[in-house]
Amino acid sequence: MARRPRDRSFRVVLTQRGWAFLAAAVLAFGFAYGAGFAELLSVAVLLAAVPAAGLVMVWAGRPRLSVDRTFTPHILEAGKAAHVALGLRNLSTRPTRRAQWWDGLPWGTGRTDPAELPSLRPRGARYATRGNAIALGYELRPPRRGIFAIGPLGVELADPFGMARSWLVAGEPQQIVVTPEVVALGDTGLSASLGDGEARLVQRKAGGDEDDTMTREYRSGDAMRRVHWRASARHGDLMVRQEEQRSLPEARVIIDTRRDSYRDAYGETADDSSESAAFEWSVRMLASVTVHLRRAGFVVSIDETAPPQLPPLSQRRQRTWNDEEFLAGLAALQLSAIATVPAGDTRSSGPVVAIIGAPDDGTLHWLARQRRAGELGIVFIVRAVSAMETLDRSFQMPVAATVSEFLTDAGWIVVPVRDDDDHAAAWEAVVVESGRARTGA
Repeated sequence: MARRPRDRSFRVVLTQRGWAFLAAAVLAFGFAYGAGFAELLSVAVLLAAVPAAGLVMVWAGRPRLSVDRTFTPHILEAGKAAHVALGLRNLSTRPTRRAQWWDGLPWGTGRTDPAELPSLRPRGARYATRGNAIALGYELRPPRRGIFAIGPLGVELADPFGMARSWLVAGEPQQIVVTPEVVALGDTGLSASLGDGEARLVQRKAGGDEDDTMTREYRSGDAMRRVHWRASARHGDLMVRQEEQRSLPEARVIIDTRRDSYRDAYGETADDSSESAAFEWSVRMLASVTVHLRRAGFVVSIDETAPPQLPPLSQRRQRTWNDEEFLAGLAALQLSAIATVPAGDTRSSGPVVAIIGAPDDGTLHWLARQRRAGELGIVFIVRAVSAMETLDRSFQMPVAATVSEFLTDAGWIVVPVRDDDDHAAAWEAVVVESGRARTGA
């Protein structure tokens, strides 16, 4: 099978058949001179001329192509499909020959499946709209989040006798943004059964532009549509609705981005796998929780345990920023090697959701202080399945239990998860963990 060239834009090689002809030519020359069979000289010349002609044909027939690549959609979610439209145009004054094409990919086999590229007519006014360009396409399904370079386009050309092949790299790679998967989280994940303080996560869902309804006495010029008839009946006078702007409820999400917190981040990974499965679980949960809270009407702020990589979002901007902008930022989120303890305590009002790995003592104590007294605090402790399989469980379990116990004592609802757990089920588990915390089970 032909391979995609990685170190040069054009390369010509003999095929096995071409090498066989060349070897036969050498043998024929040897017998012709060694045994004195002059008749073999013409056979040797013919045998050598056929692969030489193949090399000349594929060299002279190399195409000059322009490549235009378009993604639909231009930003997509990991695991979802996108259509890649390729526009190829012949830039040469000579027609191209039939060939095979593929596009470069940063995962899997490193390229798409080869497909036939028809011949294209020459460049020029005569053929401007008649056959010197072609539209191709294929389906792209990235296996993970990230910002990836797709391309360049590879073209393989062979001579009619199968003696030689050439590989051409055309065009430049183009980037595509792949966001983490957003899992739909149920509204029943936190319900009124959790108690007055804890239930506020789903009950305080006022929209940013909704108005509180208050009443005042009717004034000359007030529209009759604003009359509050029930209040008017109680007061005995006409009362009208007085509109007052309501402030948005706040929520905060903390994501652990320190490499030392994820034990599987130091293992060997394949080219098409993530650096840490546990961290990828955390990023998907961050995306899902943040989108869920925003759609529930919260002003959401995001903090990282390492130096921030995500752009800060002011309250004013958060009223207008869309999910695509936020998720595109998560595509480039990486683990940080910086091991310093986060500085300062924010303690913003509203619920706090934290997603952590295996933090050190400094980060753990910092996290415990981020929940304001009386406010809801939820922490998901993510453990890597691969790390649990390779490390002794007698070491893993006490560490996880110590972190869980410490945060529970600090007033947090702790939900231990594995990197292969379902995110929606983990969100629902908050109800169970909260019930255990109240009953002391």
